[in-house]
Amino acid sequence: MLENVLYIVLAYLIGSVPFGYLAGKLNGIDLREHGSKNIGATNAVRVLGKKWGIPVFVCDFLKGYVPLYLVIQLLGEGKLELTQFSLESMLWVLGVMFALILGHTFTCFLHFKGGKGVATTGGCLFALSPIIGLSALLTWILMMVLTRYVSLSSMVAGLAMMTAAGYEFWWVDGVLSSADITLLSLLMIIFVLVVYKHRTNIVRLCQGTEPKAFTKR
Repeated sequence: MLENVLYIVLAYLIGSVPFGYLAGKLNGIDLREHGSKNIGATNAVRVLGKKWGIPVFVCDFLKGYVPLYLVIQLLGEGKLELTQFSLESMLWVLGVMFALILGHTFTCFLHFKGGKGVATTGGCLFALSPIIGLSALLTWILMMVLTRYVSLSSMVAGLAMMTAAGYEFWWVDGVLSSADITLLSLLMIIFVLVVYKHRTNIVRLCQGTEPKAFTKR
């Protein structure tokens, strides 16, 4: 029990590492005062350019993927499929996942104000299930091609995440275990959190003032 609690605390601290903020500081810029005033990869690309923005995205992705993957291996007792996990093991895995995402969105190193959690959530999803991760990623790419709105693409990818999870953990075998219900419930909470962090983007989308990617504006 104590060891698993330590996993969650460590996961929060890892998720809290503000790579976007650090990249800005290396360039003498505080991302919280420029662009969308967010420390995530999107604003890092906008303010610092791809040279810095892409590494920020990769680091935010990996801080979700690597810790969760390791915890799944430690708690999985040799089971490769999450559908085989007991409810107790699933709860600890999802606790670590939520701590990683919560750390990124409410980092303790910046007065509990952080990024929007998209890249870190993506890393967690790939560690959790390649099917769910790929579904979210491909949906995000498709929406970016069609709209060039990063915020809208991220939120629609969240819907794809829940749909893919429902397919993999419920519709495939027609059985919904307690562990499956717990997983789907957490993904719904994460989706709500992502939408909440994009609330200002939603307002701009409705007003037609949300900037598109790959444009000077």
